[in-house]
Amino acid sequence: MLTLIPSVLIVVANTRPWSPQAWAALAAWFTVAIAVGGGVIAFYQLRDAKRLRREQAQPYVAVFMEHDVAVDPRHADLVVQNFGTTAAHNVRVEIDPTPQRATTGEEVWLPDCIPVLVPGQEWRTLWDFAPTRAETELPDRHEATVHFEDSRGKPFQYSYTLDWGAYRNRMHITTYGMHHAAEALRKIEEKLGSWQESDVHGGLAVTIRDGDAKDELQRNELDS
Repeated sequence: MLTLIPSVLIVVANTRPWSPQAWAALAAWFTVAIAVGGGVIAFYQLRDAKRLRREQAQPYVAVFMEHDVAVDPRHADLVVQNFGTTAAHNVRVEIDPTPQRATTGEEVWLPDCIPVLVPGQEWRTLWDFAPTRAETELPDRHEATVHFEDSRGKPFQYSYTLDWGAYRNRMHITTYGMHHAAEALRKIEEKLGSWQESDVHGGLAVTIRDGDAKDELQRNELDS
């Protein structure tokens, strides 16, 4: 807009001669126009900045499936997590159709209401075992809707799609971590705990050997 002002002034100057007072009045009007334009721009920038700050400060609750690669990537958990920067209150989750487990045939239990989820906090439960589920007629696609409120009581609602089809025929690599190490240590502890002094019950036999004395005995036998 500022670049247009000299061109407009030149056109006006070429059309008719203007007195200094007229030029001063015209410059004043252009100053007012610039100020109004700048004010409008500042207003919209301020509005967008406020909206961005509100969005950054609000809770954001998501519902999703997650495979625990560290334990067993064939199992999937149902997770409700707050990824926002403030607490989410009165969190309610609706899933259609109702999720079921192929391993047990039971419905996956969901709480009627989670009173609060602080930033980063989650609620999770085991959903199903993928290989067993693939052999059933259970539906793959589920539509999840989560309702919650912020600290001022403002309601929010988000919808998500949970689809087992995205995980079918998926290849994975088993990664051994702390969980597997702890499981191996428990097995070692159980084995050590089962050892007894009696050979009848699978006790541990310990043999003590005096190497020097046995070597001396073998040399004497050879010399004789």
